[in-house]
Amino acid sequence: MAEEEPTADEIAQHFSAMDDSVTLINATIADDSDALAQFGSAAEVKLMVTRNTDHIEIQKKKDWYKASSKTKTKYTKAVTDGKAYVAG
Repeated sequence: MAEEEPTADEIAQHFSAMDDSVTLINATIADDSDALAQFGSAAEVKLMVTRNTDHIEIQKKKDWYKASSKTKTKYTKAVTDGKAYVAG
């Protein structure tokens, strides 16, 4: 079954959600004390980072993402950095 073509507004919402994931990953890597306080353990923080890197990776496979002329470096970097944080 072919992927349904999202509207421009839906694509903007997808990118906004991806931006939120990038922000959360970067903030957690810079200083994870807030995330530790919120989630209670390093393992839970790593799960949260993994959920966000997974979200970005799923979106990166979509046709609308590939077709977009938007600069995508920050998404790739957030996934790479997030995975390194989880592995560390």
